[in-house]
Amino acid sequence: MKVSGRLQNFLAQSMAQSLTVELMEKLAGRVIPDYDLHRQSGFPPQIPIPQRDAAQLIARDVVRLGQLRRFTEALIEVERDGLMGRSVTMRFLPRLIDEIESLGFVFKQEYGQFVEGGEGARTKGWGVLQEGSTYEFSFLRMDIAGNSKLVRKYPKAEVLRAFADLRRLLSAIVERRDGRIWHWEGDGGIGAFLFGAKNVQAALAGMEMLLELFMYNLTQCSLAGDLHVRLAVHTGPCQFLTNYKDIRSDTLRRLETLEGQYAAPDSLILSPGVYSDLGTKLEWFFRPVAATDRHTLYQYSLGWE
Repeated sequence: MKVSGRLQNFLAQSMAQSLTVELMEKLAGRVIPDYDLHRQSGFPPQIPIPQRDAAQLIARDVVRLGQLRRFTEALIEVERDGLMGRSVTMRFLPRLIDEIESLGFVFKQEYGQFVEGGEGARTKGWGVLQEGSTYEFSFLRMDIAGNSKLVRKYPKAEVLRAFADLRRLLSAIVERRDGRIWHWEGDGGIGAFLFGAKNVQAALAGMEMLLELFMYNLTQCSLAGDLHVRLAVHTGPCQFLTNYKDIRSDTLRRLETLEGQYAAPDSLILSPGVYSDLGTKLEWFFRPVAATDRHTLYQYSLGWE
């Protein structure tokens, strides 16, 4: 993200007119580990740093290290919740937010974070994840059941067109819930969820996919027979890498096992960690199923009375 000198000046002015030097340094330490203002400034430890100088130094370092969004998120949190028992009003904060959003981001109040916005291309990391860092995700995996039989039974062009339709369906469903498609390989894909109630969002996306697939088969599918999918949701830590094939993750391996071994066609399987976050209104839609590894899993499928 290219930051203008004007935006950096807004940040410095906001801090200089709103925070003590002590509070500025504490906030800088939230996004820059072991931040030491005296070390950065060259001022001797016994000499107080003027408020304006401190603000300019911190603004420079935050921008230089690519931490402007995270630091502004910290300022927003401080204005909302206070800091060290003190109420804080940040000057120019709406203007700072507007300037960052003009660079292609949007501030999500419900998450307290900036993410990429607008109608441009969506990136796997929401425009904010750090390559190589580990985060807690919820993943939705979908696989088209019996894909090899479909390829043998129908013309290849028709099958590929149907698979592309399902990819568009899954992508739209995942992105409506602030998720991202991390991987797609012919007959299935993986969606990632990170913000807010991520386990609930991933589970709802899976449920919605089954409903949308039913309507697709009823009204749009060009094949003589219906398409069927298996879905699974699992949550856990995973390293973020732009190249999906470079990721080595126990969470993703477990997700693949859940989908491949326990998900029946036209059903969604949840791991216990996902199910426990659903709440009573959503739990009602799932039934427990025994797994051979002695863990109880939870299944959703469409049913008619």
